[in-house]
Amino acid sequence: MIPLKAIEFTRNRLSPMLHLSTRNLMANSLLIGVCLIWTTNVFAQEQPPLLAQPAAQETSPSEVKKTAWVDFTKDIAPIFREHCLQCHQGPQPKGGLDINDRQALLGYIAPGSLADSSLWNDYLTAKPFSEDAESLVMPPDGPLPRAKLALLKLWIEEGAHWPQGDRIDQSDDRVETAVLGANASLPRRLYLAIGYFHPAVVHFPIALLSIAGLSIALSWVFGQGCVRFAYGCLVLGAFGSLAAALMGWSFAEIRGLSGWNEMITSAADERQSNEFFHRWLGTLTALASLVVAWMAYRAGKPDGTRPGKGWKAATLVLALLVALVGHQGGEMVYGDIFAQAIEQFNRR
Repeated sequence: MIPLKAIEFTRNRLSPMLHLSTRNLMANSLLIGVCLIWTTNVFAQEQPPLLAQPAAQETSPSEVKKTAWVDFTKDIAPIFREHCLQCHQGPQPKGGLDINDRQALLGYIAPGSLADSSLWNDYLTAKPFSEDAESLVMPPDGPLPRAKLALLKLWIEEGAHWPQGDRIDQSDDRVETAVLGANASLPRRLYLAIGYFHPAVVHFPIALLSIAGLSIALSWVFGQGCVRFAYGCLVLGAFGSLAAALMGWSFAEIRGLSGWNEMITSAADERQSNEFFHRWLGTLTALASLVVAWMAYRAGKPDGTRPGKGWKAATLVLALLVALVGHQGGEMVYGDIFAQAIEQFNRR
């Protein structure tokens, strides 16, 4: 055991030294820090300008274009010009697609993604008509040769760069056609303008008339509350369908589809048949919805001349017509959606 006096003696002797060492350590650390800061500042001021990091420079669009393997003007435009321009130009291009309309064509392309590009999946690489009579392959005698498909594939994967102002048709002797609706009367210009709203507005009457039919079916289970709700949807859907049909006729003219007085022939392809029946069946559905709405209105009049419960059955028929017309419209935009869905489901 160490004597207590020895421990007390050692503590008294070392305590001043410990305090002194701590003070010296703090002073030395402060001095070293000041020296380091001063030295770093002097060194930084003495650095020559050549050692400074150069500022980052943005890459211009022209430099980006040079890094691409495919050039639109030299490689892609000639393909479209040779295989697409004959049908897809002018005031009434086939399918409503003017190949010179940069925005319209790029709407079928997801830059950098072949899987999401409708132009590639639904048209360029579709099966030939000899294998699938319902194919949407373009051009009609396609598919294109593999070398040209390879260029289009690489162009899409590289971002589908299409310089602003470049046109597919660059011939100097091209006859400029009159712009649709130019110098027309105010009603004519208004009629053409509302056509652009057809793809959006048409969904409202489709939904309302479908809900009306569903409510009539449910009324046999849940009672008259569903009937009153169905009547409200029917009236709104009838007027909405009339507006959508009018916009549809305008939209068809804008997109260059066949005129109202052009009848379908035996030589018509599937797309032309869909356009014809979609237009006239949609018009018939709009007019029929007005008649059914009037029947439903008369059914609520206690004057002995009401048409009974026939309007309910007619509403169910309207819902089926709306489903058919809507399906036709979907096929005109997306192709055979059922076949594509089945094909997607069967992929392993």
